[in-house]
Amino acid sequence: MKPQFSPLNAQNSEICFELHKQGQFSPWSRKIFEDCLTKPYFAYSLKQDEQLLGYYIGMTVLDEVTLMDIVVSAEHQGKGLGQSLLQHLMDQCNQNNIQQIWLEVRESNAAAINLYDNAGFILVEQRVNYYPSEKGKEDALIMCCYLG
Repeated sequence: MKPQFSPLNAQNSEICFELHKQGQFSPWSRKIFEDCLTKPYFAYSLKQDEQLLGYYIGMTVLDEVTLMDIVVSAEHQGKGLGQSLLQHLMDQCNQNNIQQIWLEVRESNAAAINLYDNAGFILVEQRVNYYPSEKGKEDALIMCCYLG
């Protein structure tokens, strides 16, 4: 069976919140996660045979979207699912006349940076010592993709 995208909301988000906690050094609280499932946010999960493969959360402001979170489960990484999630986000943006997608990513996350580069995102800015990490702090890379 082909993987399927489904809208994510507070009622079906528990498994995604667990995945969020596994994928973050400093995860959001459950309250913040649930707040990110209400307008102006939008979110989708990707499942196959009822198994969660990943999800993303975006936030719309006027004609821009910020990618707040995108996660692929550890056992399914390296299979192109990050690309599928990002393409779904971009398709949603195109359908809604969004002009730009913004995101920030840890500078140590080479796989994500490669994914964003290949999707047409460009580096706009670097925030020094932005993210907490095991070694103290690490920089955030601010990237943007101009659509249309």
